[in-house]
Amino acid sequence: MRISITTLGCKVNAYESNYYAQQLQEHGFKVVNSDEKADLCIINTCTVTNTAASKSRQKIHALKKRNPNALIVVVGCYAQNATREQREELKADLIIGAKYKNQLVSLIQSLIEEHQAKDLVGDISDFTQFEEMPIHVFESKHRAFLKIEDGCNQFCTYCAIPYARGPQRSLRFEQVVSIAKELAQKGHREIVLTGIHTGRYYDQGKTLSDLLKVLLEEVDENVYFRISSIEITEVDDTLIDLMKHHKQLCHHLHIPVQSGCNKTLKRMNRPYTIEEFIARLDQIRKEIPDISISTDVICGFVQESDEEFQTTLKNMERCSFSFMHVFPYSKRNGTKASTMKGEIHGSVVKERVAQLLKLSSQLRYKDMMRFSPLEVLIEKQDPSGVYHGYSSQYHPVQIYSEKSLTGRIHCRWDRIENNVYIVNQKEGCLCD
Repeated sequence: MRISITTLGCKVNAYESNYYAQQLQEHGFKVVNSDEKADLCIINTCTVTNTAASKSRQKIHALKKRNPNALIVVVGCYAQNATREQREELKADLIIGAKYKNQLVSLIQSLIEEHQAKDLVGDISDFTQFEEMPIHVFESKHRAFLKIEDGCNQFCTYCAIPYARGPQRSLRFEQVVSIAKELAQKGHREIVLTGIHTGRYYDQGKTLSDLLKVLLEEVDENVYFRISSIEITEVDDTLIDLMKHHKQLCHHLHIPVQSGCNKTLKRMNRPYTIEEFIARLDQIRKEIPDISISTDVICGFVQESDEEFQTTLKNMERCSFSFMHVFPYSKRNGTKASTMKGEIHGSVVKERVAQLLKLSSQLRYKDMMRFSPLEVLIEKQDPSGVYHGYSSQYHPVQIYSEKSLTGRIHCRWDRIENNVYIVNQKEGCLCD
């Protein structure tokens, strides 16, 4: 049987789709690209905004049209957050929300044998156990991902994720360490710890910092660790100290700020003021001078005035982020923000996004200029022979080399083009 997997949304969804693919292949199914004909189509959905939910529905309908005789399996955040009526309109053969995702293969096997449609979406508050979805090897064998946490308890006013993913829950401490060791033994040279709210990892009294300490002690010293994203309130002194004294903990943190204006942050229900955020950034950089810190920013949130935006713009420059992911605010039904009055006109939001993206490019160039030589993890070689990778500070690198490159290397960059380091062996920039 030919099975396609279509993934929408975040990196956690991408991780889970990778898990589905490996499990299906182990059970003898053939996994094909989503644009190929298939006997069964899996759509891993997103619901972070109304637009994302709409795209999920559109993708489901498009795949049904392209594969009229295929079984349709809808899984993930949109499935969980949709009403029963909305789920019935999808006319899917199997619907799985936030629970039973690690049983997807057995549920598909039952579907094929029984030919009976099922809707397995349950009450989100009942999901208290972390469902293990370990991936034991990644195709590139360079960077691996390890999902250690799921769910969120923060309830920012703009975000539907707590309603779609459920409460915070974490992978067992011993299991994380065991999987990390296995990934290292299979040749992976970087492991990214990921989750919906990774910084809130907690198991048997052990925090994320406790976990990292053990990983640094017990996993091969040639393996580096990276944190996918973390809130400023979760960057504790122990984590800073570990990063300061262990080069294996990549000197990059992605810390979402969302806004640089206290009035906006309060409406968003973010747990800090911009002054507190900046003070903590200054402390992190004092202890780890070569760290790069990137962020997420939402533009045009409900009632964001010109004055509030200008405050955000000024403070984003003050924060000196290495780069910014900039998102226009998009309403999500069911969130507190969706009931607030004062939506910002689309043209205004578009202009604000452009200003922040321009600043992000300037900040990235400035940050990249600080580093030479670079420590780079080679991830792939494209058809033209150019090697691609990322530095420890998570800046992209392109390397033109006549000799074969693999793993982690040191090199000097020749120039920066479009916020990418260019390394040219012929000009003597390669160090090893």
